[in-house]
Amino acid sequence: MYTMDIVFKLEANIKASRSLEDIKDRISEYLEEVKPLLRKGAPSGAEGAKIDWWGVDSYYLKLRIVSDRYVRAHDALLRIRRYLSEKLGGEHKIGVRGLTIERYYVEGLPKMDYSHISSIIEGIATLQDVGEYCTIEFHNLSEKDLEDRVVDRVVGLLLAEAKPKPVASAEAVGAKLAPLGYILKYTGEKAVKFGGDVAESIVKMGWAKRYLSRGQWILTAPITLLLNTIKAMIIENILEPLGFEEWMLPKLTPIHVIAKMPGYLDHLAEGMIYCMVPPRREDALVDFKRDFTARKKIDLELLRRELEGPLYVLEPAQCTPFYQFFSGEYVDMDEDLPVRVYDQSGWTWRWEGKGVRGLERTVEFYRLEAVWLASRDDAIEFRDRIAEESYRLADRMLELEARLVVGAPFYMSSEEAGKTYVDISKPEGYPTVDLEVWLPYRGGRKESEWLEIGAYTCAKDKYVRSFNIREVKDREIWTGCAGFGLTRWITAFLAQHGFEYDEWPEEVRRRISKLPNPPRTRSVRS
Repeated sequence: MYTMDIVFKLEANIKASRSLEDIKDRISEYLEEVKPLLRKGAPSGAEGAKIDWWGVDSYYLKLRIVSDRYVRAHDALLRIRRYLSEKLGGEHKIGVRGLTIERYYVEGLPKMDYSHISSIIEGIATLQDVGEYCTIEFHNLSEKDLEDRVVDRVVGLLLAEAKPKPVASAEAVGAKLAPLGYILKYTGEKAVKFGGDVAESIVKMGWAKRYLSRGQWILTAPITLLLNTIKAMIIENILEPLGFEEWMLPKLTPIHVIAKMPGYLDHLAEGMIYCMVPPRREDALVDFKRDFTARKKIDLELLRRELEGPLYVLEPAQCTPFYQFFSGEYVDMDEDLPVRVYDQSGWTWRWEGKGVRGLERTVEFYRLEAVWLASRDDAIEFRDRIAEESYRLADRMLELEARLVVGAPFYMSSEEAGKTYVDISKPEGYPTVDLEVWLPYRGGRKESEWLEIGAYTCAKDKYVRSFNIREVKDREIWTGCAGFGLTRWITAFLAQHGFEYDEWPEEVRRRISKLPNPPRTRSVRS
């Protein structure tokens, strides 16, 4: 077990508006006075931070600070800066003009393979093996970097990587611990009615056609009717009975808002679609328009020259505007909560790159999203009840072979998920429950990857904290969300039931009395 203490060592300069040479004695007194602030917040017996050395060089106060993990050196530096700003300004009319970091390194990190983290912190810090432990040295840190907690995030990543992963015995898996992907509930095997590839079939039948952009589809009347039918069944049988109301949420999100979504710019930056905007003036893009009119060709360089940004992303999560609605606001648990909403107003976008496949994995996909703000207990209950009712609908009304599993975060690979264990003895022990279905055309039940069509998450206070949502009496409030990937639901339905209307489940046929005909097209002869 790792027991070595982590030590933070910082060398910095604080710049004044004039020379400090003539007030060295007063600075010495100020640095004595500030010492209690450098221990504030440290537990009993911990040293906190201390000034290991200091000196004056004309306009600059030079400092060397050493600390433990409780009051980190950069926090101590910011406290010193604030204290000196008050003293120098009030007594000597000297302003503090900023600070620079000469050197900052952290000693005592456990020895292990940090290759995964090294790629993330490249350009920010360098890791080095020094024998008994590892050291990290930061590069080109600014005052804003310290205030934005860059050091804390990097050190947190390293310590999280070093934290021992639980290893579960067979007994533990059955009782408390289970890997992500663990099956909680299974409908059992159902008859196979169809074995063809859904994407190929819908194209041949004219139910859909691939758009010219990667991972997008044009859905015609038959498949659109099926999608809307399943969507209505979810709303009527799951969401409305649980008190959810419909909202319409924007799908174009400012990039500074998506930055509040934990995990997105950290893990999904390459999976979003970014939007640029023209400048707000009448003569914007004049050269581009003139060139296109004359040549009827797109000159992307002329276009890029005037566009600003990227300033937005196409919404990759769908629930982001809900959290922003409450950002910086207070709610009363007794009078205002729970807030339960669903949004069915449009598409969701994620750039899947090489992962695009049929209607299963697209760049643009249609989704019904439910999201809630509630007390801790209510947030968990909504997650579990929506998951249970979704499973019931899939099993009994849509007659799908399906299962509920312990879900993994969207950014985690299957290999990582199989090595991560969670406590399933209590609902809050695992954040996400996924609804998965078997696709016969992808292989056998045991060896093929099942398709996730629903994800039901209790995010605890993660979004409450990141969007600064407050409760009037500072009571604990949580959020949760449920995503129904409707293009995946229809893929699952067609993969198991096929395209023969008379073979479809009774409830679906009751709602769809007759399928509309797809459009007819003929190839243009050259």
